[in-house]
Amino acid sequence: MDLQIERAVSEVRSRKAKLVGLQMPEGLKTRARDLADHLEEATGCQVIILGDPCYGACDLRSLKGLDLLVHVGHAPIPDLTPEVPTVFLEVHMDFDPADALMKDLDKVKAKVGLVATAQHVHLLPSVQGALRSAGRTVLIGRGDARIASSGQVLGCNVTSALSVMGEVEQFIFLGSGYFHPLAVSLGTGLPVLCVDPYRGIVDDISGSKEKVIRQRYAAMSKAMAARDWLVLLCDKPGQRRYELAVRCRDMLRGKGMRANIVQLNEVRAEALLPYRAEAAVSTACPRLAIDDGPHYPIPLLTPWEMEMVLGFRSMDDYRFDQILEGETPD
Repeated sequence: MDLQIERAVSEVRSRKAKLVGLQMPEGLKTRARDLADHLEEATGCQVIILGDPCYGACDLRSLKGLDLLVHVGHAPIPDLTPEVPTVFLEVHMDFDPADALMKDLDKVKAKVGLVATAQHVHLLPSVQGALRSAGRTVLIGRGDARIASSGQVLGCNVTSALSVMGEVEQFIFLGSGYFHPLAVSLGTGLPVLCVDPYRGIVDDISGSKEKVIRQRYAAMSKAMAARDWLVLLCDKPGQRRYELAVRCRDMLRGKGMRANIVQLNEVRAEALLPYRAEAAVSTACPRLAIDDGPHYPIPLLTPWEMEMVLGFRSMDDYRFDQILEGETPD
């Protein structure tokens, strides 16, 4: 795992930064103090480790007086301008996904698209070459202005996959966990194979997708009886869809519902309890509803799901909520 520590040192020196913020996702925070010590010793700067949870490049934090923010573990969101100068250190994880795929080549369809998280996107060309040598047609799509690299997917944006979905039968995802490949499968309607770098296995997520779909329809079914709603607006810079929140509120009120917008930084189940609502729609990261929704005391829907419940969309027309370019203006 390459944290690009010397690049961070070079950036601090070249910018003559005196006060530096260090932001890392939960899985890398065990390295935070070592990186902070190295930056201070190598440059003479003062480093403040930002200890709050960090969910991605949508969640950049500012601190009064910062000269520079060093954000580790995520690629930038190109259409999002940070409040303070920010250096993104993309942590690249190296493994050979082609070996695992060659062992399970019978699972790979004739025409496939390749996608990955930022940590693994640099491996896509080599996998493309290996699969082409095995006789497959392999495409790597280009996403919208929220996507930094071809083939990259975010939990809230799978436009790289959408750009080639009409030309492939299946997607192959390089990375760990199920949220990103679920987003690809829900967004495109196509099957997804996951190549896990840590376990070296190839896994079909069809079963997980069907479970999520059942959970989402159960949440919508419960929400149909609700007359009192919250519209959740997140103030994280890359998740703040204010215009969408207003539109959701107005649609609810137009159907005779009580609806209020509540702005939060951390959207948590207990934060909703004082408002005694019967259902909520989240305009923040879609994974809040999909991953965490089943644990909320009231139905937590995405905006598209809310429109299905209100009758603006067919109940057969399920679509994955995405945060697209231009939806979180500076």
